[in-house]
Amino acid sequence: MDALTPAEVTAVLLTVGEKKASQKYHITFFKAWMAAWMLCFGAMIVQLFQGGSGTLRTDYPSVINLVAALLFPVGLIMLVLTGQELCTANFMIFGMTTLKRRTKLWELPVNWIIVFFGNMAGGLSYVAFLAHYSKLYNTDALIKYSVSVAVTKTHEGWGPCLLRGIGCNFLVCLAVWLGTGAREIVSKIAALHFPAFMFVFLGFEHVIVNMYYVPIGMINGADVSVGRYVWQSMIPSLIGNIIGGMLLGIPMVLFYSPPELPFYRKRGQSMVVREDVDVGSGGIGNNLVSEPVNLTDSNGSSTPGKKA
Repeated sequence: MDALTPAEVTAVLLTVGEKKASQKYHITFFKAWMAAWMLCFGAMIVQLFQGGSGTLRTDYPSVINLVAALLFPVGLIMLVLTGQELCTANFMIFGMTTLKRRTKLWELPVNWIIVFFGNMAGGLSYVAFLAHYSKLYNTDALIKYSVSVAVTKTHEGWGPCLLRGIGCNFLVCLAVWLGTGAREIVSKIAALHFPAFMFVFLGFEHVIVNMYYVPIGMINGADVSVGRYVWQSMIPSLIGNIIGGMLLGIPMVLFYSPPELPFYRKRGQSMVVREDVDVGSGGIGNNLVSEPVNLTDSNGSSTPGKKA
């Protein structure tokens, strides 16, 4: 199937970042709220499935984890396809736009802070109203399992949690990257699904997903204080998620957004995407305009070719 090239995806994400920066703050906040709700649907599916699997979880843990990981991405798929704001994706996108000076330096922390606290508000409200007061955690097995998850996630240690956060958001941002490159809905769903499935199955840490897992365990009686949760889970996973997003986004900018790194250039014609792509009507990636660039003229320097 037809898909955008890596250079085209880079150009689209740079434009998306500009649009996010120009969005009104209250809209950004409530989009972040909505994103966390959608993500928590996936997290809750995983916990209800694992907590209700009984002896299967202890006898066949890999099988149970595999099925749970296959179910989780539904939340990420919903929030991406509906255009909501997830701070972990914005860690990558605003790192890219800041590097290219497509957004101002101060806009990076402003967006990250608004989206992070919007995600937190959405996650905690979901835990309270759709998980706790809904009485869906109504068996001893589910309550006990949610408690054990909260305790485990706050006792990993700072270093392991940070490293797991890096692996997690590299995969989450890769899902967003691949989803952006797909042109139709089925391909987007598949592209978003598999990297998200991988991070759950491998046991990495997502700071927003943990805003569901740890608080629901605390409500159900886990011996975890707010201070311990913030210091031992939220902060290291947040830092790891920031690093993981940057580790994907910044190299992609250097590789594919003109000028390319010298060692990546190939002889002959190379397709470089203009930075004013994706304007006008239509969805992301529908209005791409590209120009061929001759990277090896007679003087050995790069010269733009004529418009195709």
